Amino acid sequence: MILDQVRSKVSAELSGQAELGVKFRTLADVPESGPANLGVWFRIPNVTAVFADLNSSTALSTFNDPKDAAYAYTYFIRAMTATLNEFSAKYIDIQGDGIFGLFSDADSQFLAAACAVTMRTLMEREVAVRFRRSASGNWNLTAGIGIDRGTVFVRQLGIRGIARNEVWAGKPVSTAAKLSSLARSNQILVSDRVFNQYSQFPRERRQAILQSCGCQGGVRGRGLDLSAIHATLLWTEGKVPKSLGLDFADFHRRQEPWCRHHGPEFCQMVATGRRRSR
Repeated sequence: MILDQVRSKVSAELSGQAELGVKFRTLADVPESGPANLGVWFRIPNVTAVFADLNSSTALSTFNDPKDAAYAYTYFIRAMTATLNEFSAKYIDIQGDGIFGLFSDADSQFLAAACAVTMRTLMEREVAVRFRRSASGNWNLTAGIGIDRGTVFVRQLGIRGIARNEVWAGKPVSTAAKLSSLARSNQILVSDRVFNQYSQFPRERRQAILQSCGCQGGVRGRGLDLSAIHATLLWTEGKVPKSLGLDFADFHRRQEPWCRHHGPEFCQMVATGRRRSR
């Protein structure tokens, strides 16, 4: 009886969707919500996705005091949501112990890069510090961050009156999520196609995202000026495991946060293309 009812309901839902078919409408920007009618999907090109995933969250929930897990999830999600919002992400979604933001305007790759390094920096200097003050156990709270760029598709799916939500299809979100799961201990992993765009940034923007300031912990002037003389490359290359099923062979990894002295200068240059006023 129950099985027959469920099968009948599912068959009716799928038949209705099959009759509607699938239609695409191309948009230039990420919408606040996806379409909910007549099988329409929005197609949005040139979207950059930033996905942050809490490292070892399963172990944290299983072996630690439940309050510790609650603090970890709360601090992580609230901090990352606030950061994505401050960098004007067009859409933010929380998925369990992960969160992603989408950037889609002309400066999306710049904002996404600045946002990701800021998220990595704040995980170490704000979120983990706050967590250690609140938690009963000794746990190093870290996250992995992934970035990818391409075309996304969105539609509200589910059943009206029961459960509905935006579903984001296409490579950027799923690839950024896979890269974030591969990243460890506050690493940022970006796809080849994103990293190759960094080399096409205007000179100082390229310098600010790819290179260190070279100050070695000392303050000896403006970071971009120091970087032109003393910089080292902040990114290393890695091979994508074939098991992830991604459509590129290499990723690029960054471990370092913003410099404590020159971070604001570098962040502003990447995000806006302008030098910070003295």
